[in-house]
Amino acid sequence: MKAHTLLNGWVLLGLLGLPAVAAPNAQAYLPAEAVVKEALLASPGMQSARAQKEALNLRAQTLRTGSAEFTLRANLQQRRVPASQERLNEHTLSLERPVRLWGKSAVDGQLSDKTLALAEVAYNDAMHEASRELMKLWFVHAQAALAERHARQQVSSATQIHQLAQARFKQGEIAHMDLELSQAEVQRAQAAQQIAQAELANAATGLFGRYPGLPVSSSQQIIHAQVMGDFAESQAALKQVFLKENHELNLLRIEAERLQLWAERARLDRLPDPTVGVYSARDRGGAEQVTGLSLSMPLSGSVRQNAAQATLADAQAAADKVRRLQQQLSAEFDQWWTGFHSKRAASAQLQLAADTQKSAADKSRKAYALGEHSLFEMLMIARTAQEQQFAASRLQLEMLESLALLQLELHQIWDFDL
Repeated sequence: MKAHTLLNGWVLLGLLGLPAVAAPNAQAYLPAEAVVKEALLASPGMQSARAQKEALNLRAQTLRTGSAEFTLRANLQQRRVPASQERLNEHTLSLERPVRLWGKSAVDGQLSDKTLALAEVAYNDAMHEASRELMKLWFVHAQAALAERHARQQVSSATQIHQLAQARFKQGEIAHMDLELSQAEVQRAQAAQQIAQAELANAATGLFGRYPGLPVSSSQQIIHAQVMGDFAESQAALKQVFLKENHELNLLRIEAERLQLWAERARLDRLPDPTVGVYSARDRGGAEQVTGLSLSMPLSGSVRQNAAQATLADAQAAADKVRRLQQQLSAEFDQWWTGFHSKRAASAQLQLAADTQKSAADKSRKAYALGEHSLFEMLMIARTAQEQQFAASRLQLEMLESLALLQLELHQIWDFDL
């Protein structure tokens, strides 16, 4: 089983609720950026994104050069002169090509530039989405590892209590029922451990199955007792950074700009492009040589006008989508910001409660050894202390996840943009 305990001993002091002395740094508890980038680039999703980027780059080149091609025409014919019974072979060769006029070439150049920008932002967006997915899978695995560690601690604690109960039973200090109660607690903890181990295995499969390039280490990662810093910038300032750097929003912005250019291109297309050519003809068996220029031009109808109006409507719809997405992302950022700071404050209080409960559990065990507490009371207090510490550790991990995702969206960590 590809599993290792990534997080251990999630201990944060009550100072978490006080003003911070340093900026938060989620990266200190995450896999190294170089390792993450290597794993992402090796994933099928990023290989597909790389191919799509190359395709868009080639389409941008096509827009700049234009799609017009030379056309070669050849006509062969035979002329019959009834009066003289002559049969004269004749042929005509022509070379033609449409010509972009009316400023269309300049607009196509702008469209090419926008397409190149779209290719880059789309690739960066794919990388960012893959980073977000990997981070979420990593925290799912971290939560499972935390639960498995908690289950092991429960087994260890229950085993120690059972051994203490055995010693007191041999001395005749407790009844056999108390001994069975302590044994049942061991069995309950062992069952919980088996479930936690299975969930950890599933989480490891989900993480390392998708990103096999991530290293598997048996070392434990510990959050030491410290002050978890807060952002130096204000919420409003960071929101503006977020909206400026958000790939999804930038994609829509560029697409709206491209559609505006396509609308301008469609307007110019209401003036059709001429086709210019040169030709050479050999008539009457070579007795006559003809050379000249040819010019043809489509006659514009309602189709071009309707296409221009439809493209303009598409551009307006894209601009409206940009405004809608900006409002949605702004609200989401506020939720992420509030969620991180709420968990940051609550985790401090919950850790204090866990520390108090642990002190009570230690006193209860000593009281039981002296015969001042019943086994049931000691088991309940010990179990509550373990659950309280597990809840505190889990909330601290959730706080770290909120911070990591927030910093990821702000491009403060795992920033792999080109």
